Amino acid sequence: MIQTRPYEFMVKYTPQRDWIEGHGILIAFAMFFGGISGGLYLASLVFDNMLGMFIAWLLAMVAGGTDMLHLSKPMRFWRMMLKPGSSWISRGFILIWLFLGAAMIQLALSQWAPGTAETVFKVLAGIMAFGVAIYSGFVVGYVGAIKLWNSAVIPILYVISGLTSGLAVLLLVSFNKSSDTLLSVADYLLAALVAYAIFVAIYFWVATYSSVTTRDSVVRVLRGNIAPAFWLGMVLLGIIVPIALVAPFSLADNASTAAFAVAAVGTIIGGVMLRYVILKGGLYSPLLPAE
Repeated sequence: MIQTRPYEFMVKYTPQRDWIEGHGILIAFAMFFGGISGGLYLASLVFDNMLGMFIAWLLAMVAGGTDMLHLSKPMRFWRMMLKPGSSWISRGFILIWLFLGAAMIQLALSQWAPGTAETVFKVLAGIMAFGVAIYSGFVVGYVGAIKLWNSAVIPILYVISGLTSGLAVLLLVSFNKSSDTLLSVADYLLAALVAYAIFVAIYFWVATYSSVTTRDSVVRVLRGNIAPAFWLGMVLLGIIVPIALVAPFSLADNASTAAFAVAAVGTIIGGVMLRYVILKGGLYSPLLPAE
């Protein structure tokens, strides 16, 4: 529940706390695990990396489990799937289960019976993986009461973030591959990081012009109590450091496992910080203008 006096909610910008403080922090982690799971599976399909696909499957399990733990009565989790026509949370939970089923069959076929059926389930699991990566963006973007979240850029930003973090995990599990494969994954990660940085800038730039409430949220993120998480956790550790570490080796066509490992870990931490910053920065508009 929001810890504020009723009259303050009426006349002041009120931070949302339900999805980021206390038990609600599980929502941020569920969104992150869902995004990285979908992104990792899609990246693993490109490089035909079975270990990456299996880790993506495990992370989807964690995402679903974290969603369930957030419920006041976890054993009634099945009710989350009953309103797909009106609830993005319901659609997302269904997508997770469909992905888990399709990916499990695909992994089994790839291991013991490769062929046409395997390809079919790769396509199905890939479609579901994209849905798992993007659905949390729609969950957040659909909340009209919090203007910072109510943006068409959010789903795109979330899926790019998930793909970037997924490529970071794939980079870590590719250290036993050839140098060419490792460099190829690093090249994809570098391109994803650049696109990620551009969409982060677009998202916050657009938000400053959306409304007074979103502008106040952006100021809170850039210069307020959330600023360290944004500038140090997301921008520096999650974008600048990984680009600075990956770019020289990518351009020189030379692989460095140490630099790539630090870049990958930083990228993953940055993905968590993105969810934290956006959820923490959300403000409810006052119902009445303040005097």
